[in-house]
Amino acid sequence: MERREMLKIMAASIGGSVALPESVFAKMGEPFDPSELTFFRPGQRAQVAMIAEAIIPKTDTPGAIDAGVPGWIEVIVKDCLDPEDQQIILDGLSDLMRRCQKQHGKDIGQLSGDEQVAFLTKMNQETQTEKRNAQKAGKNPRRTFLDQFKELTKFCYASSEVGATEAFEFVFVPGQWIASKPLEPGQKVWAM
Repeated sequence: MERREMLKIMAASIGGSVALPESVFAKMGEPFDPSELTFFRPGQRAQVAMIAEAIIPKTDTPGAIDAGVPGWIEVIVKDCLDPEDQQIILDGLSDLMRRCQKQHGKDIGQLSGDEQVAFLTKMNQETQTEKRNAQKAGKNPRRTFLDQFKELTKFCYASSEVGATEAFEFVFVPGQWIASKPLEPGQKVWAM
């Protein structure tokens, strides 16, 4: 992943995490227990993993799956989101499958990586257009599935040990804070 992409992820993670419930921050401090993965059905769990990996793919740094992001998303959705936001995620997964079947005649998991990214990008553009149209009509649109999902993915990745130590530069006590210090060629961005 290029440095600029990584900086965008980091910036979006820090800015986007503000909209997450405070309980998410407490949950991320707990040890991960795979037995807690009871919210999604197996097919939904596979979708979550595929979408998270499409958002943060494995390149020269670990991807979302390597960082355990899909499992943490499930735990956070189950334990930290209110029922309305949980329903946005569940409805979004169903809508995603319907749209993919309609447009491609197959499940999103059967698409190539490039096709998945193109499909998700198009879906995001369509939902953002719907959101803008609702705002123009004077309605207060709710957050979209992909808005929430991207926010969760970035937060979980940047908060994971793998993300913080392998994708970002992590020094427990990095020294003096210099906000505008330039990165050297090949240097990773700093973890939170």
